[in-house]
Amino acid sequence: MSWNAPLTRVNGESIPMGELDRYVIRYGQDDENLTEEVVVTNAQAQAEMSYAISGLDNGIWYFTIQVQDTSGLISEPSDVVSKSVQS
Repeated sequence: MSWNAPLTRVNGESIPMGELDRYVIRYGQDDENLTEEVVVTNAQAQAEMSYAISGLDNGIWYFTIQVQDTSGLISEPSDVVSKSVQS
């Protein structure tokens, strides 16, 4: 997965890179029930981020991401995206 850091908060206020803490990636094979989670720390390090999730079984996987700031506030989940995995 790859993404860009947000430039604004949900309320429209700008958010400096230094206030970003971590990204939370949720994923699973049911887009209504994303049961797996990965936390990517050091969110303020760069505006363009990526993370590889390994060990996925064949089938369609769904993913969403949220950002958490240094005060513990977490964004709404992104739109769900999907990826078909075949070995």
